[in-house]
Amino acid sequence: MTPSYSNGGHETARRRPASRGSVILLVLMTLLLTAFALTKYLEKTTIDLLADARAARADRLRSEAYSALETVIGVLNEFRTVDSALRSPTEGWGAPLEFAGYTPPSGLEVEVTLDDESGKISLPHVDYTILRDLFIHFGEKQTDAEMYADALLVWMEKEYEPTNSFSARAADYEREQIIHDPPVRSLHSFAELASIKLIREKFFDEEGHPNDLWRKFVDAVSLYDFGAPNINAARESTLAAFGGYDDTSIKMLSDYILGQGSYIRQGPSYFRSTKEVAGIVGQQVVSAKLGTAVSCLRITVTVKEGQASFRVSAVVAPPGGAGAPPATPSTASSSSESSAAGVDSTSTNTNSSTTTSTTTTSSTTTSSSSSSTQTSLNYPFTLLEVEENGATAQPAPAAQPTSA
Repeated sequence: MTPSYSNGGHETARRRPASRGSVILLVLMTLLLTAFALTKYLEKTTIDLLADARAARADRLRSEAYSALETVIGVLNEFRTVDSALRSPTEGWGAPLEFAGYTPPSGLEVEVTLDDESGKISLPHVDYTILRDLFIHFGEKQTDAEMYADALLVWMEKEYEPTNSFSARAADYEREQIIHDPPVRSLHSFAELASIKLIREKFFDEEGHPNDLWRKFVDAVSLYDFGAPNINAARESTLAAFGGYDDTSIKMLSDYILGQGSYIRQGPSYFRSTKEVAGIVGQQVVSAKLGTAVSCLRITVTVKEGQASFRVSAVVAPPGGAGAPPATPSTASSSSESSAAGVDSTSTNTNSSTTTSTTTTSSTTTSSSSSSTQTSLNYPFTLLEVEENGATAQPAPAAQPTSA
């Protein structure tokens, strides 16, 4: 008897399409997952490549910015060497890159701006009269101007006694939520204004944002320590508060420097001595408090490539020019004690800004002895501050002890 396989064959035939469909579905799912993983990998790789490209571009722009900065400093030093001082961009150093024949690499744009910081009022050298007259120049009432001047001097000077009975006093800080004493030294940052009684109520709005009075004050004064403001770059506020000039004298000085008004045929000019100033505005104007040389200059270099840009801003001082804000008395005394004990002076300035001067001291301290060596850099200017894209590349201005 021959066996029959008709039923088994039909069952096998029915199972084959289902098996093939499962295999195809499995293959499609595998391809889908592979494509998804590949897409994510490509996305991550693209982001990493873009990040690397941006980092490389930022490094290139940064390198070019510092190269241009060194070129500017070289040009300034050449003019300072020939003329014994820098007085005004009218001397020829107003466009330093063009003077040096500097050409940026293809595709890059380099811009340089120079701002004479010594055209402002040096805050470490202000007194009551200067501050009062400054606020009056801003349009404040005399009684308010007196209180603002007192409040600032209470914060900056030891045992200062306000002239206005309604002004803040040092004892008022003992009743603060966090009890503290005024630092009795000039401001190291304009952020300190938010901690000074009366000033914080008048210089900031209800939400704690700086107002117009804050902006006027910050534009008029400098944190850096220099003596006579440069009249060739002096702001109206400097001439009004520091030099004691009236509106007519200020207008005459401005016309002479800018080459306007009755001096339009002469063109822009500058003063070499205060005697020349007296010759313009008259002998009755007190000009002895003002100088004619740059003590502190802010150099800003901006490098652009398409939509990308990098900015570096440096505040430099020529030899004998401006210095960092004075130290607090406690810092000065502790530094002198450490120096007398033979302790490495570099360690006491760890939190202060690094200033590059004509010499750099490198100290090595061991358990048994302390030794130091000096290497001459012959750098023509002192770097008081360096900022990159609005953020400080070095710590805040140093609080260096001042000699008696």
